Amino acid sequence: MKVQIFIFSFLLMFSSTSVRAQVPVSPLTIIETKVIRFVPAIPSGAAQEGSCWTESIAITRPGAWRCTVGNGISDPCFPVTAKSDELVCGADPALNTEGFVLKLSKPLPNSPSREMKPEPWIFRLADNSICEAMTGTLPAVNGEPARWSCAVHIRDQVRPDGVVTALTPGKIWMADKFPESAISIPGSGAAKVEPEKVPVKVVWE
Repeated sequence: MKVQIFIFSFLLMFSSTSVRAQVPVSPLTIIETKVIRFVPAIPSGAAQEGSCWTESIAITRPGAWRCTVGNGISDPCFPVTAKSDELVCGADPALNTEGFVLKLSKPLPNSPSREMKPEPWIFRLADNSICEAMTGTLPAVNGEPARWSCAVHIRDQVRPDGVVTALTPGKIWMADKFPESAISIPGSGAAKVEPEKVPVKVVWE
């Protein structure tokens, strides 16, 4: 009888452990949002030549620039300490991309002396999508501009994953995220769409 009780208890314990092991841990469960002021490392590749004509519109902070390299635009580009003729462009902290060194073909323009409130540039949501500030014409959702475009990066594939219109700071930041289908066409009178409230893991400014 004691042997049967022991076997039953063992099987019960094993069964409970298995059930607990099968319960997935929610990816949306985070303790605190980490906020990082991004400072790029100096890339190891060859430098490229270009110039900058205005402050960055992707990131709001002093010393970040919007630059041209060949026929393309790179934004933001960050200054290199102790080298006034070099910047780092194309760096992406969320994807661990180091970018490249931009060798200035002409001096930077004068930067207006005004205080700028830092705003999120790139952030990773708890659903593991990465959202980045858009610099062109912003699409609208519910009549509000969608400031950030999100995507899921799997190996070499990039899958669009909606847009974010607003972030609410706190111990855990929350993002108002919408699917691509919620983007409204001007004059369409589209019905209001409710956002998905998604916690933010990391914010880079």
